[in-house]
Parts: sequence; C-alpha cells; structure tokens
Amino acid sequence: MLRGGVPRRLQTEPKPLLPLDGELLRYRTANTAPEARGTSVLGDLDQRAAEPFWTSRIFDPMAASHRELSLEAVHHRNELEKIRAYGDRILQVDHGTFTPLVFTTSGGMAPKARSSTQD
Repeated sequence: MLRGGVPRRLQTEPKPLLPLDGELLRYRTANTAPEARGTSVLGDLDQRAAEPFWTSRIFDPMAASHRELSLEAVHHRNELEKIRAYGDRILQVDHGTFTPLVFTTSGGMAPKARSSTQD
C-alpha cells in the first residue's frame, strides 16, 4: 500500500504528459516524444500539491546482461534510466514529482520503490 492510504482516484491508464514548448531537458535520453506518457499517476491527493507521477520497470536479475554487476548496481542503473527519460520533463513541464519504481522478477525492489511503498 502506498504511504498515506488509497487516494480518491487512482488512474491506472497511462496519462499523456503535457507537450514540450521549448523546454531544454538535461539528458539526451529524455523522452521528448509528443505521445510520452507517465505510466501511472495518482490524482486528487491534494489540489495544492504537485501531481505525483511514476513509471515502473521489472527486470530479471539473473539475465546475462546483468551477470557482471551487483544487484545494487543494476537497481541503480534502471532507476537512472527512468529518471533520465522522464524526470526533467515531468518536473519542468507537468510540474509534478517523479519516482521510478524498479522491481525484480523475484520480488525485489530498488531503493526508490522501497521507500515509496513503505507504510
């Protein structure tokens, strides 16, 4: 359960992000596509608060591509990829907050996902 209880409205369908209007994003890997979407969003938590967005990723820690890295390093890499793809755009254009939720196929969680789901 997310911290603070269940909101009045939970949107489970991807929400289109606002279009870019000349904003310069920090990373070359930022998602600048007009059809970019936040994977999930909670609405109506507090009208004064920034709208929280997150995207999720689930990866197999036993995959050959992760063989040379520690689990901590793979979690970190996956979180950074999501932050670089969505973080600046959501902060600058949508004026929301962004959290990457990274999980393993075996049920593990990266640090940001763990802190977002604790009671």
